[in-house]
Amino acid sequence: MNEVVVTGSRDSLTSARNLKRNADEVIDVIVAEDIGKLPDSNASESLARVTGVQVERGGGEAGRVLVRGLPDVATSYNGRDIFTAEGRGVAMQDFPASAVAALEVFKSSSAWRLESGIAGLINVRSRRPFDFDGREIAGGVRYTYANQSGSYDPNADILISDRWSTGVGEIGALVNLSYTSLNYLDSVRWGSGVVGTVTDQSADPALVGARFPDAVGVFYGTGDRWRPSANIALQWRPSEALELYIDGLYQGYRGKVSDRQFTVPLYAEGTVFENVVLRPGGDVRSLTASGGLRPEMWQGANAGRTDTWQVAIGGVYTTGDLEWSFDLARTDSTFGNSINSFDTALASTPVVDIDFDTPREDGGVVFGFRDVDLTDPANYIYRGLFDRRHEGRGDDIQVRTDLNWQINGDLLTDLRVGLRYVDRNAAYENGERYLNQEELGLPLSALPLDLVLAEEGFNGDGVQPVRTWVTPTYDSIRRNIEQLRALAGFAPGNPPIIPEQSFSAGETALAGYVQTGFALPFLGFSLEGDVGVRVVETEVTVNGTTRDTVGDEETFTPVSRTSRYVDVLPSLNLRMPLSEQMQLRFAANKTRTRPAFGQLNPGLFVSPNPDSSGLRVASGGNIDLQPIESVNYDATLEYYFSDRGWATLGVFRREIDGFIVNETVDVEDPVYGELRITRPQNLDAATLQGVEAAFTTFLDYESAPEWLRPFGVQINGTYIDGDLPFVSKYSYNLVGLYETGPFSARVAWNLRTRYGNGVVGEYVDDVGRLDVSASWSPTEQITLAFDASNLLGEPFETFFDYGGGLYQRDVRREETIYSLALRYRY
Repeated sequence: MNEVVVTGSRDSLTSARNLKRNADEVIDVIVAEDIGKLPDSNASESLARVTGVQVERGGGEAGRVLVRGLPDVATSYNGRDIFTAEGRGVAMQDFPASAVAALEVFKSSSAWRLESGIAGLINVRSRRPFDFDGREIAGGVRYTYANQSGSYDPNADILISDRWSTGVGEIGALVNLSYTSLNYLDSVRWGSGVVGTVTDQSADPALVGARFPDAVGVFYGTGDRWRPSANIALQWRPSEALELYIDGLYQGYRGKVSDRQFTVPLYAEGTVFENVVLRPGGDVRSLTASGGLRPEMWQGANAGRTDTWQVAIGGVYTTGDLEWSFDLARTDSTFGNSINSFDTALASTPVVDIDFDTPREDGGVVFGFRDVDLTDPANYIYRGLFDRRHEGRGDDIQVRTDLNWQINGDLLTDLRVGLRYVDRNAAYENGERYLNQEELGLPLSALPLDLVLAEEGFNGDGVQPVRTWVTPTYDSIRRNIEQLRALAGFAPGNPPIIPEQSFSAGETALAGYVQTGFALPFLGFSLEGDVGVRVVETEVTVNGTTRDTVGDEETFTPVSRTSRYVDVLPSLNLRMPLSEQMQLRFAANKTRTRPAFGQLNPGLFVSPNPDSSGLRVASGGNIDLQPIESVNYDATLEYYFSDRGWATLGVFRREIDGFIVNETVDVEDPVYGELRITRPQNLDAATLQGVEAAFTTFLDYESAPEWLRPFGVQINGTYIDGDLPFVSKYSYNLVGLYETGPFSARVAWNLRTRYGNGVVGEYVDDVGRLDVSASWSPTEQITLAFDASNLLGEPFETFFDYGGGLYQRDVRREETIYSLALRYRY
């Protein structure tokens, strides 16, 4: 077990060393022994420090978690499945640091554990009252500042726990409440992913055939989100042999998203290019454009809400060498999102100067206008309204029972058997409508909206001239949505549900396993481990609607598909001590990952607006998708050179069959004309393999000088060889630690090298990040803390290789977050 323990004591590293050394599986763990001492603001931020783990960032936080470059990670809470709405997993950023006792990243598996994804399993372990000796009251307040949005936001948490000895045994109760919030702003200047060709836009025949991105623009991803969460735990130990518990979890998300975009199209007829400068490869470096299609904007006003509940009851009974446990849980999760997008345009087409590849600062697109005042509302007209409401729902009942017999024989050490049954339901409904009304020529002043200048972004980036424009406020769009609907001729209220864009699904899974532990002599060494098999029978039914065309008309046909399959998932874990300080570990197991329910939806979503190339775009699922299967191998060499220091070197290999990717094709549709459709597809067999290395120690050796002993270091790196989207070849973490008396500090640097983003020809360049934290405890009860994340503020950059050259697709400035916190513990 590769464990990072978060506490104020070096002695905890000794505990971490022992847990790592004695584990059967390949696992990395972050443990917060002190309440609220997880080293980042939420679970996903902390997971970015783990060897082999990568995260995607945006909106001021770490988001999707990938393990060894793979996104198909199963998630569990206290060992049971957890998910959001119709999805398969849960957003790790929904778990605040104060609510987490440990994060366990399983890279290999055993037969008795919950089935993992092809990337592994992440288990979130919460606190229970018997974790404490007696009464425990702890809490804190935290104030954050985001440098792009300029917003100050409050965060708070409190935990109350106690235990009592009574006439019916020992009883414990715990309540943990948390509230986090952030107002964020991500600023993006971008060039289109569609590269056009100069034809008649220029009078210079030498420019014919030169390539250029056919649109440029600015996007501001901005919003205000807050997450309330709570967990409770009750424990009752009526005797030494029996312990019963109840776990309750609530996770909430509330979001007011006011994304906005400014687009300058270059693909329309009548566009004229002048002052064209070519790059050495012959494609366009910069130009001046006039005529053609006017610039256009949209302002979003989205309100999202998620509520996830899970309640579980279970227990453990021990008698002699036998241990029997059971767990019964109910999960219910809903997500709703109301999207109102107000579209505007300039009333005329101004002259624009564009540099697709500026040599200044971070490169990329910059543009500015010559003959228009973007701060004057009279220069804008109303263009259209997009109105959407979509909801996802999911629930399940899961029950498991396990029997563990400690044999303690000369060969077999233990025997585990168990059963697990899950009944899962998922549903998704979507209603949307759009009307383009640009022909009305309505000035914005004629509409019931409050007009402001868009909040400027790009703090720290001085190259982009166009930073603000006139736009309606979020609140005025939401407040007057019924009047805007009436203007568009829409019926009052939310859009009606579109059956062909909705689906429902039901899934049952029955799993049984048998596993035995063993220990035997081998080549003069002791070989320990376990071998087992897990058999899972799955039945899934998906109900949706398919779209076909007959002549020039659309037809929609309800469809229901039921699939049944049985997975046999063997596992083997070996551990062989080579000396008192060194051991070798090997693991082999088979995993499978079911497609997400949404990926199975046969419906098709056709966007109301064309993309930058002028094509209508559509997306949907694939009812014929198959589960992803993977055969996994891991081997690690571990060296424990001190009570608080260790080094590991590991290799891994994943033989994957049926990896799911999105595939985009252009088709001639009799209704929409040329239509660009994206659907998920199973790939053929693929292999992913790599190397991991990690080193952890405090420098408090007897031979070290006194000034060096408060320092510590954690270093890890991962190399991955695999031609799959989102896989970085290299990722590194370098963490410097300092601890002396009541003061501690941490400096953490993370680097993820370039990776494909799932769009053909596009890749994300190297992304580095520096975080700093420090804390001081003037008393045992009080701690003051300071944190700064993304301190360097390096931009997120995407490039597009179109075959004949390379353009910088976008440059994104993300939030740097500063925070001050006061924590109290009694």
